[in-house]
Amino acid sequence: MTQALQTANHQYHERLKQVLPGGVHYNFNMPWEEVPLHFVDGRGSRLTDMDGNEYLDLYARFGAMILGHAHEEYLDALQDAVRRVLCVSHTDADADALELMAAHIPSAEMIRFGLSGTEILQTALRLARAYTGRNRFLRFENHYHGNADNIMGGRVTDPQNPVPVDFKGDYKGTAGRATNVMADQSYLLPWNDTELLESFFGEHGDTLACVLTEPVCVNGGSIEPAPGFLERLRALCTEHGVVLIFDEMITGVRTGLGGAQKALGVIPDLTTLGKAISGGGVPVSALAGRRELMALLESKKVIHAGTYNGYPLGAAAVAATFTILARDDEAVLHAMHRRAGQLRSTLVEEAARVGLPLVVQGPPGVASYHCSEEPLEHPGQYDFDLMSKDIIVATAFQRHGVLVSSISRLYPNAQLSDDDLEVFETRARRALGEAKQSIDEIFGS
Repeated sequence: MTQALQTANHQYHERLKQVLPGGVHYNFNMPWEEVPLHFVDGRGSRLTDMDGNEYLDLYARFGAMILGHAHEEYLDALQDAVRRVLCVSHTDADADALELMAAHIPSAEMIRFGLSGTEILQTALRLARAYTGRNRFLRFENHYHGNADNIMGGRVTDPQNPVPVDFKGDYKGTAGRATNVMADQSYLLPWNDTELLESFFGEHGDTLACVLTEPVCVNGGSIEPAPGFLERLRALCTEHGVVLIFDEMITGVRTGLGGAQKALGVIPDLTTLGKAISGGGVPVSALAGRRELMALLESKKVIHAGTYNGYPLGAAAVAATFTILARDDEAVLHAMHRRAGQLRSTLVEEAARVGLPLVVQGPPGVASYHCSEEPLEHPGQYDFDLMSKDIIVATAFQRHGVLVSSISRLYPNAQLSDDDLEVFETRARRALGEAKQSIDEIFGS
């Protein structure tokens, strides 16, 4: 047995693999085995693994842990909810949570809670189809809207008929997908191409039930919308009677309590939310939208069901998160964004010091780094080679006690401190030097 396999973390992982496929609870079609760290404690922005190693957490469970670990006010709210009533259909916590969300999110005239992002996005599709009487929807390359068969992966082989199909090597591809489910339901276009969007709507606009988009393409590399792109998309949807859906699973709360839609000034018809809206420790998703659309749920023309939809602990978590983050005109979020900007500067400076091409782009709460000379402008630029280089950096960071998303996302939290920034600077210098050497060996200097 190698020295690495003698660690408590590796021994536990080998044990887990006997009863858990791959030793992980989620996976994508990546050509390497994941050996995750198993944690035993978390405080603020720090985590401790089974071997006693401490890490600076800039991964934040895919961005969900916006309040950081062991936030006392948040935990007090959850403990109070657990002690009062744990499992009923409705409690007195719902109104506080929903009213707080509605007060901040421009599109949120009415809101429904669910549990997962995949589930709530499918409900949004169902609403749009019921409202318009149409079947097809449009989505964009390298955006991510959950792991359902009809919405994940694929690419276009015929630009004249932009329907997505499976292809070998798609890391979001999966065996067992229902036959033709993507091609029969959706179109797939490059994002940020206004001219192509205009042409597409001219030919297909009247066949669409809805358009799905991340307002900032975080999953494609934290690429911000080109000037006028979202505004034109909004206008085209209105013109053709198409429901515009913003997937704000990641951007919601992290760009401000009003989400990216408030920051960008473009209001969708429906918004899907999750991850950070509940502070990160409790699973909650939400569908928010115009009253006219959401009324289809009230009339029961559209079904949305789930045993834990609107459960007490989830509602308490959402209410606590919005209360904490809204205080003093979102002062906590502003401080988090400021420190995230300092992290960004340190990362770029330390990469330059070791001669590693690297850019950081996107809003401060949902930024990404890339081993590139220039920022990405289109999600299609985030190809497998670039992703592989970014993963080398992420792996080097983990070896030196900093956790970032394996696909280069940087997720700060509300408890990120000045001490954390100093720790990051020290560890980043060593990690980036190692990453530069590995990248040169694999890809050539």
